Amino acid sequence: MNLYKLLIFFLFYTGGFVLTYYLTPVVIQVVKVKRLYEKLTDRSSHAAQVPSFGGVVFFVVFIMSITFAEQFFLTFRAEYLVPAITIMFVVGLKDDMTGISPRNKLIAQLLATTILFLSTDFQITDLHGFLGIHQISIWLVMPLSYAVVIFFINAYNLIDGIDGLAASLGAFFMMAFGILFYQLKDWALLSVSLSMVGMFVAFLRYNLSENKKIFMGDTGSLFVGFLISTFVIILMGSNYPTKLKHIAPANFGVVLIAILFIPVLDSIRVFVARVMEGRSPFEPDRNHIHHLIMDYYKLNHRQTTICILLLSICMPLLIWGFSVILTHFWLVMLLLAKSLLFSFWLRSLRLKLQPTAV
Repeated sequence: MNLYKLLIFFLFYTGGFVLTYYLTPVVIQVVKVKRLYEKLTDRSSHAAQVPSFGGVVFFVVFIMSITFAEQFFLTFRAEYLVPAITIMFVVGLKDDMTGISPRNKLIAQLLATTILFLSTDFQITDLHGFLGIHQISIWLVMPLSYAVVIFFINAYNLIDGIDGLAASLGAFFMMAFGILFYQLKDWALLSVSLSMVGMFVAFLRYNLSENKKIFMGDTGSLFVGFLISTFVIILMGSNYPTKLKHIAPANFGVVLIAILFIPVLDSIRVFVARVMEGRSPFEPDRNHIHHLIMDYYKLNHRQTTICILLLSICMPLLIWGFSVILTHFWLVMLLLAKSLLFSFWLRSLRLKLQPTAV
């Protein structure tokens, strides 16, 4: 990598940081003047109203970063990605301002995903041996791709429950993707990833603040969840896994799951628990990982965020380390075993907090 590219990457990171640092107070001021506060519920972790709409800044940073990245590296993926992302941003903004029905939100997610899949850059045709699957029919992979994207959009949205958690995890995810894009020499998406890392770091200054606090809201969480899903689709939808030197192609999908371990496992665990208790899988409660750890160990938001962030970092490192010595089958078994143990631990915390819970 030459000095010119290093300078470009530094400017992308700095640009994301600076834009977020100076635009976020503007959004906070507008929200306060117009009184566009998030409604308090019995699940809220704050006693006072806090401005939302941090995702407005996220959208501005992303549009500028993808625009400049396309100018430098000419990948032409923005032609499909920007319209799809815009739909998710508008839906999140509408949800934060006046609310939106789950049905309409799902329709919008399907529409955004459809626009994305119109490009061959966002289509998966080969799983490179993941779960023993190589070439896969488009008629089978498309429904699965829709399910994965929509699932993770909502999984990331659900993890946004305490100060700093969604932004910290977002920064970690983007840093992890940035490392992969660097190894694969995809300079455009590396630039966007670095810009998003800078954005999250600057946003944490306000999200964790006492007197200038702001939430990303659905405007941010739906948008970021969709972007993360898009990066996963891009990575799995090409021959990228075959280019990585230290990860076997079949293990690449396992590593991606390990990177996104916390929101993926937490959503599956919560949905299963609600169904087993005879409730709707979409019924809100305090059974999420951040609620259980914070309530049981009597931690504050920052302490809980740090604990979960460390867990998120350790999981892919563990899987990556064992991928060197384990076959694909045993690596998958290891991930499943860790998932089950983690789920049983969280269930034990819930039972101790609510002895009558099933």
